[in-house]
Amino acid sequence: MIPLAPAPISLSPSELCNGIFLFYTFILGRQIPPNDTTDQAYRFESVLTVLNNGREELKQWRVLVGFPPPMRSSFNGTKLLALVGNITIFGGYPASDLKTAIQTARDLDQMAARIELVGTQFMVIPPAIPMPSNISLVHDGWLCPEPTPPTPLSNYSN
Repeated sequence: MIPLAPAPISLSPSELCNGIFLFYTFILGRQIPPNDTTDQAYRFESVLTVLNNGREELKQWRVLVGFPPPMRSSFNGTKLLALVGNITIFGGYPASDLKTAIQTARDLDQMAARIELVGTQFMVIPPAIPMPSNISLVHDGWLCPEPTPPTPLSNYSN
């Protein structure tokens, strides 16, 4: 009798990354009042994750996100929506530095930052999904590959 070979392990894109992994996930979107067929407002909820899978600590991380105007958004539970321009930079929250898996025995609380976004965007009629036009790391010496287009689960990563 010949033993069966174990099934190959399927790795997620974040597990295949050996650097800084940026990941945007659309959670939900729905129409909000007032009803306006020419300029309808939609609420969206999403999460931006910054994960350090590299060998070097990422000091004072910053991520640039390009949002299509006009849009209002709040971040990590703040109650007041702010008008965001074409480009918004997030950084340093909840921790300013993201440690490595080697330093932390893969403690995601120390390796990753998660930014919860809630906002209003106009004329993103379902099944369309409000996605950023750009997501990139804002650090000298760090290069990001071209982003992977959204999957059926509405994820955007690079």
